[in-house]
Amino acid sequence: MWPTSFTLPSLSSTRCKGCDHPRPKYNGAYGSVRSSLGAMLSNAQAGCVPCSIFSDGILTFLADNGEVPRDDVNELRIDFNLTGNGPSLELMLLNTPIKLCFFCSEPTPWLSETLPDLPVGYEIPRATSSPETLSWAVHQLQHCKQFHKSCSSTSAKSPLPTRVLDVFAWDSGDGGVRLYESRGETAPYASLSHCWGKKPFLRTLSFSLAAHKNEIIWARLPPSFQDAISFTRKLGIRYLWIDSLCIVQDDTHDWRLEAANMASIYQNSAIVISAAKSQGAYGGLYAEFPSKHKTHTIQFSPDSTAAPETIHVRHALTHSQRLLSPYHAPPSTLPIFTRGWILQERFLSPRTLHFGPEELSWECVERTACQCSGPSISSSSSSSSSSSSSSSSSSSSSSSSTPSSSNSTPALQPQPTTSNPPRWYTYLTSRCARPKHYYSPTTWHSMTPEELAACWRRLVEDYTRLRLTYDKDVFPAVAGMAQAMSHVRNKTQTQPDSAGPGAQEQYLAGLWRSSLLPDLLWHVELPPSTSTNTTDVTEEDDSYSWAWPSRPEKWRAPSWSWAAVKAPVEFLNTTEPAGFEAECEVIDVKCEPAGPDPRGELLEGGSYLILKGRLVPAVLRRRRPKVSPAGGPNNENRPPEPWNLLDLDIMDGHMKNIWADDGCEDLLGHDGLNSGRVYCLLIGRKLPSKESVFLLLVRVEDSKLNNDSELNQKPLIYRRIGLLEILGGPPSPVSWGWLHNLRDKGEDAVVRMI
Repeated sequence: MWPTSFTLPSLSSTRCKGCDHPRPKYNGAYGSVRSSLGAMLSNAQAGCVPCSIFSDGILTFLADNGEVPRDDVNELRIDFNLTGNGPSLELMLLNTPIKLCFFCSEPTPWLSETLPDLPVGYEIPRATSSPETLSWAVHQLQHCKQFHKSCSSTSAKSPLPTRVLDVFAWDSGDGGVRLYESRGETAPYASLSHCWGKKPFLRTLSFSLAAHKNEIIWARLPPSFQDAISFTRKLGIRYLWIDSLCIVQDDTHDWRLEAANMASIYQNSAIVISAAKSQGAYGGLYAEFPSKHKTHTIQFSPDSTAAPETIHVRHALTHSQRLLSPYHAPPSTLPIFTRGWILQERFLSPRTLHFGPEELSWECVERTACQCSGPSISSSSSSSSSSSSSSSSSSSSSSSSTPSSSNSTPALQPQPTTSNPPRWYTYLTSRCARPKHYYSPTTWHSMTPEELAACWRRLVEDYTRLRLTYDKDVFPAVAGMAQAMSHVRNKTQTQPDSAGPGAQEQYLAGLWRSSLLPDLLWHVELPPSTSTNTTDVTEEDDSYSWAWPSRPEKWRAPSWSWAAVKAPVEFLNTTEPAGFEAECEVIDVKCEPAGPDPRGELLEGGSYLILKGRLVPAVLRRRRPKVSPAGGPNNENRPPEPWNLLDLDIMDGHMKNIWADDGCEDLLGHDGLNSGRVYCLLIGRKLPSKESVFLLLVRVEDSKLNNDSELNQKPLIYRRIGLLEILGGPPSPVSWGWLHNLRDKGEDAVVRMI
């Protein structure tokens, strides 16, 4: 057994390579560092206080746990603030299933200086179905209704959706419910957000609609529905909306009508109940706290005269992760956060309560909170004063050996202070730490047109990382967000002259008319392929390390829309503090919906975009990597970056990035040995760098044309296949003329893209 109480030397002023400390005061910054237990033990002996704390916490946990032998633990990773709820400090013991969370019962000045990312933590009830958990949830809801102005847009006067479940149709606790068709009346209601899963479950179909309006037998409901109904009753709310029961699933007309109402359904919900832990409808809401999450305590004295300080260590709980780029974000262990439909279900509603595998977490526009750590440090300061007076009883004393259970809301910690950060930076950090606030229509009303455009692009980036069961849902699953964004954009910005006087904002296959040109500047993010071995690469195989994105089996979007590919996308930075200078003109654009919702599914063959600009012909080919035997000098067989897999004959030394929307097999062949004619359409330049951006196009009917002189005769039909970003010209004594020379290789043309 290792000791759990010891005296440590004072803090060193140099950054330790074993633990990345000292670190600055918490300001929302996040990241990870690699280390090892051996390095921490060595640095602890040399006087590093955080290494002493971390290594002692690890050894204390292992000695009591016995889950992994001590000799099997060495390599580890320290994660700073990667959970979606304020500060966090977690250690992943690599090559083991163990991830540890360090926290304190109450911050002290010494702890805040020594471990600025150390969160305040609490013991949590043994089950999420416990009375204590219900009390915590009710407190969050009541506190939000009473103090949060940004969340109070819904009330008892909210209109009911077309159909809802009447959960008080029978007095018996396990009695059935009935499907109620509203008549325009108003009343509060809850909504359920859940994963459908692969196992079939009860749905409302055309033949069962009448029976469900009479009664839905309790025993036929899957566990997630039963739990949601029971919890709604405990909240005292009469009506509950569940998509699979309140929409007639085999009636295309009804489905499209209700999909068009998603924005109002979730925005008017008193609360959204999220079955976050469950893979499907049979997983239920509730869970019991695993016994392996026992809390371990270490005590130490900063010096021989100071009172002992207390830090706690336990298995890390399952939290929602920050919204990060796909290269940095760990995969979510909560199934609900991988689902495409969750985006609008989560962000349109003013309040969401997530049922996780160990605890509940709360999200509203003004704050985030969870049972194990209370409100986020980044929650809105407007609720600080109100929460502190109502929750002082939940804070544990500094002399306590274990943290107390948090059944009410603890006082918010102070907001981090910075010297007037720019608005774009504030929104960027808000997107990562408080996505429900950033993506709330309430927040959108305070944004400029440029900030709204940037917000939508970030939303698309986050949305395309999620999964959809049906490809056709790509627009319906985000239509509610688009509807809410449309209302705000119509109030805050002027439409382009070509849109006509008094024109309303147009939503065009996931893009917007008022910001259409910069909205076109998306590119796919290629995930690494796991099916290839880099030591077996040959000169004929230059894509061995990247998995090309696929296209949907059936058409769902025009080629110029991000929805034309099944892959995560990112946009070039054309927003604050940068800008964009257009180099082409939008002549006409059309997207014909397949149903009543202009933001829903599109009709195949009913979409096009006509642009007028400089069109430069070129030949596209795959780049040949320089391959050396494994272990060669400078790792020469390292795979090329995704933006360096292709090349154009007109580049001649230009510094550029080329992103393909797919593997271009129809143009370059399955083995990539062919080359093909493409056309580079100049869209504009990024500011202030003036880097030029082109769309890569192919002609749909190129074989019918005899020569390039027909470019300016009529609008020819093209399809987008990628994006070209030119960062600079070739090496030359005269560097300013390279773009002019490149433009001279093409002609002005009218291009029709489908």
